[in-house]
Amino acid sequence: MTSKITGHLTTAFMGLAFLTIAGFATAVHATPPDNSHNPALPQNNVKGTDYMLHNSVFAEEAGTAVSTMETAIRRCDSAGYRRAENILQTLRSRSGDRAKSFTIVVNRDAEAEDEATINGLIENYNQRWKACESRNLADNGRRAILAGGGFHAGRINVPALAYLGLEQTLTLIQVLSIVKGEDKGTVTGADFSGSVFEPNSNLLFGFGLSRSATSMRSDYTNIDPAGDTLLIPGPLGGASGFALPTAGGLNVVTTANFSSDYAWNTAYAKMGYPFACDEFSFLPFGGLAYTRAEFDAHFDGSIPGYARDFAYSTSLRTNSYSPMIGVDVERKFQRFNLHAGGLLAVDINDTSGHDSLAFTGVADSRVDLSNNDATISGRAWAGVSFGNDASPFKLSLDLSWIHAGNVPKISRDGTNPTTLKLESANAVVGSIGAVIRF
Repeated sequence: MTSKITGHLTTAFMGLAFLTIAGFATAVHATPPDNSHNPALPQNNVKGTDYMLHNSVFAEEAGTAVSTMETAIRRCDSAGYRRAENILQTLRSRSGDRAKSFTIVVNRDAEAEDEATINGLIENYNQRWKACESRNLADNGRRAILAGGGFHAGRINVPALAYLGLEQTLTLIQVLSIVKGEDKGTVTGADFSGSVFEPNSNLLFGFGLSRSATSMRSDYTNIDPAGDTLLIPGPLGGASGFALPTAGGLNVVTTANFSSDYAWNTAYAKMGYPFACDEFSFLPFGGLAYTRAEFDAHFDGSIPGYARDFAYSTSLRTNSYSPMIGVDVERKFQRFNLHAGGLLAVDINDTSGHDSLAFTGVADSRVDLSNNDATISGRAWAGVSFGNDASPFKLSLDLSWIHAGNVPKISRDGTNPTTLKLESANAVVGSIGAVIRF
């Protein structure tokens, strides 16, 4: 089982790889001008910017304040930013006072220029701070309650189910699983979610409910063994199955039908710690999900040459408890936000059900199945939302890749009872959702 889980981990991590963020937005400054050719121009650079001051002491103090501001903006640290802003405001006031006190025009003009330069520096950083401040939910000092819902649809690929077999007339070599049911389909569903942000602890508590389902169908005509013996493996192995010789072509399955239905009902609860860096917001989270999965498959056919019909029926239910961890990253703009994220979950599964075969004139045979393997699942997503943190209504569009490691796979070899394994399914799903803020 270890190698199996390792394989699932590799698949899940590959799906999550596209979540890597290219880089954080940082302040970009032009190269400070070289004013050494003209002593009348400011000669002292405010470190970390392209601003220049006449007063070397003020330039050094302003550079220290700028460094503190950069750190505060990355952390959305309101107290740290205000302390640094106060230093710049004090320097601005001191420059203004010195300009008024000087009688020499050159000195007065230099101090006035420094006052204007520091004022521009404050305004520039205040604009950057406002963008950070608007993202920081903790700064508004009140609890935020969100509720939303949405619909999703996409394509899913599940483990293929196979039926029937042949025994070659001359060599007696058996070839099983000659008919494969449809393993690709459209998956649709809906979800509801809610969350509460508690500013005192800076924690986000969330919960949600979702349902997804898919159905697949295949029809077949004239499954012809072409002179070989038709094998119909039984769920108990051995004598529970049937072998029909060609007898001049009498063992042709003239019509057959396959159907499979999958449904997933999930409830989850999670807790996250949101924080911001520059234009990016991060929400690392952990939680627990419970999923009730339902699986039903049927394959039936008619053999008029033998006046016989057969029907396979499989029904399984899986209860999964899934501890999970993940992160959501958001890049905020004025009118919309871009976001991406992913999660990994360990599925603790309890799968049980039965597999049966009905054959004309013979009592049905049936075997009970169970599997408790642990598996790995995950998902990754990216999308766009319209609105900001203060908006009462937000609309979002997302594209998700989903990997489930606990989808049933049934196998029959004609000798042993039916086996049940939990294997991988993958889906690509688009969704539309809305969130209301209270």
